[in-house]
Amino acid sequence: MIFSVGLIVAVWVKRLIVELLKLLRLDKLTESSGVDEYLKKADIRLSTIDLIGVVFQWLIILVFFLTSIDILGLSAVSRVLSNVLSFVPNVIAAALILAGGYMIANVVNGLVRGMLVSVDHDLAKPVGKIARWLIIVIAFFAAVDQLQIAQGLISTFFQGLTYTIVLVVGLSVGLGSKDLVSKILNDWYEKIQKK
Repeated sequence: MIFSVGLIVAVWVKRLIVELLKLLRLDKLTESSGVDEYLKKADIRLSTIDLIGVVFQWLIILVFFLTSIDILGLSAVSRVLSNVLSFVPNVIAAALILAGGYMIANVVNGLVRGMLVSVDHDLAKPVGKIARWLIIVIAFFAAVDQLQIAQGLISTFFQGLTYTIVLVVGLSVGLGSKDLVSKILNDWYEKIQKK
């Protein structure tokens, strides 16, 4: 009986959440940012707001199922499902991090290309793509860290990524501007010699 009520409540909550997200125009935002297109490429036939509604529907079904199991006195099954439900917020947070990272990556791609197109048209597109993929990779590892999977490996990856970026920037600035630095140092040296 309780589980049947839970099924009805879950369907209503799903409809309510989908309508609320449509009122907030989240569907337009996810469509323009490319998240819906990404879901289609991943063979997910639902839109982003429908997917969010389905997630909430299944959460409510699980809660009512857990309540029904508690009433029946099946404590072992109840403990397993409680552990699964306690992990669900981490999964939702990881999904939000991935979706946010994907949207930010697309925005950064457009910004970088827009800024560089006036300086070097040929370089704008590849640098924009590199910036986009860098943000997607960082968002992916942040999502995996949120799921608490291989945290030592992710920590090592972020340290290595930071060291690599610092080294690349240092070398490119150092090697790219060595003539300029040499000229500045020579000018300073000559001024000191004259004094």
